[in-house]
Amino acid sequence: MRNAIEHVGPQHPEGQLVLDLIVVEDETLLIAVTDPSPAFPDFLTAITAQKSTGLPRVRELGGETTWRPSDDGDTKTAQVLIRYPSPAADSH
Repeated sequence: MRNAIEHVGPQHPEGQLVLDLIVVEDETLLIAVTDPSPAFPDFLTAITAQKSTGLPRVRELGGETTWRPSDDGDTKTAQVLIRYPSPAADSH
């Protein structure tokens, strides 16, 4: 959500952000954020940055991050899957 607020909010101040949190049967956490911009510039840079915040933190936890534009091309959804126990937790 924070990434969407910081990077999309200024360009789409009237837009809506939607957060979905779902735990599926195998204890995988699905986090999905939909925002009013169909683009995700520098996606690979965003998920591989050498920071311990946001999307790089997902990678540290063994999670997977993907994104896709909506069928109508008006929005996008960034999605994170974190499995329990995470591979990162097993290595400690």
